[in-house]
Amino acid sequence: MLTHKEIEENRDHTPSQIDYLNPILYHCYSVKNRTLKRTPLVRNSINILLRSIIPITFWIGNTNSFAQKLTPNQTKTIRNTVIRYLGKEANLRVLETGKAAFLPVGKDTLFNIHGLRYVFKLKGDSAIRIDQSVYHGSNFYRYLFQHDGKMMSLGGYGMFVTNNNLEAFNAEAREWYLVKTHGDIPNSIKGAGLRFGHFIYVLNNCIDGNNVDDARADDHFYRLDLRDMTWTQFKEFRADHLKLLPHDFFYLKDYVITKGQHHSFIYNLKTQEYIYCNNDAVGIKQFNGYNTNVHDNQLEIWILDSAQTVIKDPHRDIDALWNENKKNAKHLELNPSIWQQYPREANIGIIIILLLLTGGLWFKKQRKQKRTTHKLHPLVNKILSSDKTELTQDELDQILSIDHMEGESKKTKRHRLLAMVESQYPGLIEREKDSTDKRRFLYNIHKNQV
Repeated sequence: MLTHKEIEENRDHTPSQIDYLNPILYHCYSVKNRTLKRTPLVRNSINILLRSIIPITFWIGNTNSFAQKLTPNQTKTIRNTVIRYLGKEANLRVLETGKAAFLPVGKDTLFNIHGLRYVFKLKGDSAIRIDQSVYHGSNFYRYLFQHDGKMMSLGGYGMFVTNNNLEAFNAEAREWYLVKTHGDIPNSIKGAGLRFGHFIYVLNNCIDGNNVDDARADDHFYRLDLRDMTWTQFKEFRADHLKLLPHDFFYLKDYVITKGQHHSFIYNLKTQEYIYCNNDAVGIKQFNGYNTNVHDNQLEIWILDSAQTVIKDPHRDIDALWNENKKNAKHLELNPSIWQQYPREANIGIIIILLLLTGGLWFKKQRKQKRTTHKLHPLVNKILSSDKTELTQDELDQILSIDHMEGESKKTKRHRLLAMVESQYPGLIEREKDSTDKRRFLYNIHKNQV
């Protein structure tokens, strides 16, 4: 190997005499020999660069906010892990189910097989199992999400039982644990999970018969506030949401799909809208939870033939589906008023209030008429028939038919008759002193008191 001094002394050395792994010597030589081109070091540098770019590119592709594909090595590792519990079924499980399996938590991308509690950390070309869960049955249809730096799972169905559990994965203990919630907790959760900010909504919830009774659609939907883990229950007021029993749920990048036997709901997480559609009409009839991979916003059939070869049928682009049916989209109301939740009950309540008011007014009128017709004294009729509303004492005596009496007899009779009228019709006759002559009295007639 030539030294730096030898290079300085002999500038005509050929490139083959240079130690291309020594960057100092190479730099000195290249500065004085501008014609140096495709030397071994140049080729070696290109190889090093390419070998650096490929892993970096792969790393970027697998650590983005929504990694959705497994490498062949990761797939093999995951299937080999579960094969001891599931046998041949492990090779039939669909793994790449979008947000239902891949979950970015901090700087990591975690992977949880749908229906099982195994958790893997995806790093480079490896799938590293980070849980120590013991297999104790499946838990399908759970909703997977991230909160407070933890992988969390909500609800699900397994071992013929539907649960309402909220579970969180503890990376340090390498185990799942239950999280306590409060409020209007659903009895069971087997529905579509939609997240908007601090809230998780459960729609299309199915009250499963657990192989004992028939399944039915829940007539409520639910909201979980992640800030205090409190549930709120809402009456389901949309007629289309009350007639669909879900068979499958697909969690895509921007959509959540609840698929029934003949119809489906497609929820757009960006616009907070939904489409209720016929499966045949929109081309998603063939997709189900046993044969469908989810990649970004696309559904792709994944099946094995008898030779264990993967067969991929044409996929369905849900972005395109949405654009084709956008005119049928409806706003997804997630905070309905009492009037929206209980329109029938509210209308009945208003009718009852109106009937009570009408009945009260009618009863008051009838009571007034009854009192006028049955208890009205002939003397009161005579008073009411007068055109005047203010009477002098002499005018009152004429109406009372005591004007022919004298002195104390008239005064006593007037007092007795006025007391009788006052006892039956309070306020009908009001006595006050005459402003022009304080020794005299005037009598005001209030006909509205009868």
